Amino acid sequence: MYLGIKLAVEMGIPNLEVESDSHCAITIVGVPSVETHANSSLARSIKELETRLEKLKIRHVYRESNFCADSMAKLGHTMEEGVTVFRHPPSLLMMHLLADIRGIKFPRVIIV
Repeated sequence: MYLGIKLAVEMGIPNLEVESDSHCAITIVGVPSVETHANSSLARSIKELETRLEKLKIRHVYRESNFCADSMAKLGHTMEEGVTVFRHPPSLLMMHLLADIRGIKFPRVIIV
């Protein structure tokens, strides 16, 4: 989350919407003071970056609906260590992006 927000600030993107399937990360970033949390310095860094944006919206999405992030994570396992910035979406995302544009929903399967 931090690196994505940092990149948006560096690129001069004024309004950013972040979707994450980590409810814990969203909660930590959303509370006013996180001094006692193990990731407090990271949360403070994200809050500092937020002041450099006109608008930042961070919202939770279920892992099942986060196909693009899942695909990118799998792609990351095949790449060298470090940060890679894509100027255009990798081809493996095209089907997911088109489904999102068309508003196609996928059911969430819960096994009890």
